[in-house]
Amino acid sequence: MSEERPAIRARGDQTWQQRAACARAVEVMRDPDLFFPSPVANDEHILLAEEVCSSCAVRKTCLEAALECRDAAGIRGGLTEAERRAVRQKFDLRCDPARVAAALAGRDVHLTRREKQELIRWAVASNTSTLLLARVLKVSEAHVQKLLRLERRTDVVADGSAGTSSTGQAALEAAAA
Repeated sequence: MSEERPAIRARGDQTWQQRAACARAVEVMRDPDLFFPSPVANDEHILLAEEVCSSCAVRKTCLEAALECRDAAGIRGGLTEAERRAVRQKFDLRCDPARVAAALAGRDVHLTRREKQELIRWAVASNTSTLLLARVLKVSEAHVQKLLRLERRTDVVADGSAGTSSTGQAALEAAAA
C-alpha cells in the first residue's frame, strides 16, 4: 500500500516511522545496516533495501522528511544518497499552496524557500500582520518587515503595481476556506 501524497506533517513529526516497512525489515533480517550500505556494498544489498522501500506505506513521507532535513545518509524513501542529491533541486523548487495555507493557519510545517517566498507575496497582498509572519517563519518582526519591503519593491518593479501570483491567490483562497 503506497501513499498518493504525503500528508502535511508538523515539523519534526516522526510518528510515520512506526508504519515504515524498514523498521520491520531490519528486525526480520537482523541487519541494522540494511538501509545504510557501506561505500563498498554490493548492488544486491542496495536492491534489497530499495525493494523493501518500494512496498512501504510511508515511502513518500520518508523521502520528504529526508529532503527536508537534508539527510544524506543511507537509503531513504527508496532513494540512495546520490539519487536524493539529484532530486534535491526539484524539491527545493516545490511550491505547494496547501503547505503555505497550513503554515498561515498555525501548523508548524517545513516550508521550502519557494514556499516562504510565496508566503511573503501572499502576505503583501493580504496585509498579514508581521507578528503572525514572524511566528510562521520563526524570525524577528524586524526581519519580516525587511522581507515585506523587499517584496513590495519587487512586485512594483515587476508589473508597476501591487499584485499577487496565482499560487499566492490559491493560498489566500485555501486559508479563507
